[in-house]
Amino acid sequence: MKNSRPVLLSRPVVIIGLIIGVTLAAGTAILSTVSTREMAAASIRVTHTQATLLEINQLLSSLIDTETGQRGYILTGLESYLEPYTRAADGLDKQLDGLRQRFANSPEQLATLDRISQLVADKKAETSRTIELRRANAIGPALHIVDSGAGLKNMNALRMAVHDLEQRELMDLSLNSASVSRRADFFQIIGLIMLVAACAMGGTGGWLLMRRVHELETMITVCAWTRRVKFNGQWVSFEDYLRARFNLQFTHGISEEASRKLKMEAIELVEAEALKYKGAPVVRPA
Repeated sequence: MKNSRPVLLSRPVVIIGLIIGVTLAAGTAILSTVSTREMAAASIRVTHTQATLLEINQLLSSLIDTETGQRGYILTGLESYLEPYTRAADGLDKQLDGLRQRFANSPEQLATLDRISQLVADKKAETSRTIELRRANAIGPALHIVDSGAGLKNMNALRMAVHDLEQRELMDLSLNSASVSRRADFFQIIGLIMLVAACAMGGTGGWLLMRRVHELETMITVCAWTRRVKFNGQWVSFEDYLRARFNLQFTHGISEEASRKLKMEAIELVEAEALKYKGAPVVRPA
């Protein structure tokens, strides 16, 4: 007889389905956690880049202040013009050290920063020389150094080097953001697929369960005389019905009531045989 029991409701398949469901749920949670961490790391990276760009701009601003103070003092001879120069010059080394720490893991940026440090040293030497000459009332030689164009060339080189620092930082940020965005999209797609798969499995399992409950609630027809069950248009025994519908296996024994009945039948049979042969002793089974 054909087994009509739904295979998807067998115990091994149900266990496998539960394992897959738990795996999908755990995978979705893990993907969500990883994606959140990557977004947090990207946010930290953006903040770090913004702070680095600010320090780079502050370095350039300090260089401009030193040159502005130098030019103002040479032209006027007023010490008040040296205040921005002095303040900026004192902070240049500290700013360079701060940027060096930020670029500790970037050899290319460190190489550019070394070039900037050398240009800054040359600029400080040039401005110090012109200020000393102006204090000594040697305004002509001081203006000659300024007019030579060496300071302008130095500042242009500094601006280009600082621009290189900024562009490389922005490029690294752009590449990192693009990578994070791609991974986030990938995680989102995988998570969506896993969610759809989990919903599909849950819906299928619920439908099969409701179908099985409906089957169990359905009335069955039992023959009042033979005690056989009508199943798929045929009269079958209870064993065959349960085996076909629920895939149950059976072993057989004998109940106490049936055992006593068989004993009584055996006694009656022996007594009937004894009546045929009068005088023969009747031996009752123990």
